[in-house]
Amino acid sequence: MGIQYLFLDFENVQPASLGSLKPGHCRIKVFLGQNQSKLPLELSRALQPFGQDVEFIQISGNGPNAVDFHIAFYIGKLSGSGADASYTIVSKDTGFDPLIRHLKASGIACRRVAAIDGATKAASAKPTPAKSVQVNGSALPASQPKPVVPKKVAAPKSKPAKGVVITFLPEGNGPSSHPKPVAASTARVTEVVKRLKGLKAAKPARLKTLQSSVRSWFKPALSTEELAAVIQGLAQARKIKIDGAKVTYSLG
Repeated sequence: MGIQYLFLDFENVQPASLGSLKPGHCRIKVFLGQNQSKLPLELSRALQPFGQDVEFIQISGNGPNAVDFHIAFYIGKLSGSGADASYTIVSKDTGFDPLIRHLKASGIACRRVAAIDGATKAASAKPTPAKSVQVNGSALPASQPKPVVPKKVAAPKSKPAKGVVITFLPEGNGPSSHPKPVAASTARVTEVVKRLKGLKAAKPARLKTLQSSVRSWFKPALSTEELAAVIQGLAQARKIKIDGAKVTYSLG
């Protein structure tokens, strides 16, 4: 069984205990909002036995979906390492669900539960062994697509890395090690600035409204990660300023 990660959206769910989760069975990351500096005593005591398998991540800045974007970033970072892992998000926020469907379609095991009890059942459940199929005399899990191997042609010696690498826009102002996604985000930022300048009506004054508008301007609609990259690009270019849920503009 691979590594099991539990991501607790503490802004959304504040559990008093960890149910029957036991140390050594999973790694826990607790995501706290900017103004959340204290944990309940019961939860602190429950987390102590997990030792180094617990990490507290307090985000800087306020705004809708701020914690959600951080959780998405860490899933992308960990899944991109190639390690065999599964991810459970503890949150009542259904906004995670489109991202989770995309991750599952990409071969990444991820789910959302509304309470620690649901995460406990997921961690304790025994995985059902996948049936295997025979391809050129070798057994492969049924969940993997059958590779097309030409006759009388030796298969390549190098093996593809497990999982799918998802590129996320890195935090901060430093240079990115993934120039292609950044270039794509830059082009989208330029397009969004053009559309904002051309609006006859008032520009969106709320971050959530701006996000909805930006998502609708692209076909196909932007994913959660792509939308976050565009909003971050606008802020870094100083075209917008986000203050809590409010947005002001300096489009030039």
